[in-house]
Amino acid sequence: MFTRDAHKTKRDAGFTLVEVMVALVVIGLAASATATGMRATTNLLGMNERHSRAITLTQAAIEDLRTVDYDDIVDGSSTTEDGFTTVWHIQGSTPGPGMKLITANTSWKWRGETQNYTLHTVYSRISPN
Repeated sequence: MFTRDAHKTKRDAGFTLVEVMVALVVIGLAASATATGMRATTNLLGMNERHSRAITLTQAAIEDLRTVDYDDIVDGSSTTEDGFTTVWHIQGSTPGPGMKLITANTSWKWRGETQNYTLHTVYSRISPN
């Protein structure tokens, strides 16, 4: 003999097709959002890595120029194997006599667009006392 509660428990023991489909849609949306977030994070990491590389190259160019005698500093450029180009330009007597303004710019391509990092510094003549 079946009671009403036993009959109900046996009938409600599994999931309906609609419940399974709704669960799959919810899981699919969550997975899609996670994948989109991971893709955006990966893109930002790549972009930050390239910016850090450009900063390092630009600063290295400035530091290399500081090892050159004041009168021998000239414009120049360098290119790395991974596509970064650093160009430096020297302006004499700027911002004043006995000083040179050094402008170094590193450029590279990121997703088809040219990116730039520029650094300015002043190099002054040191006269002996």
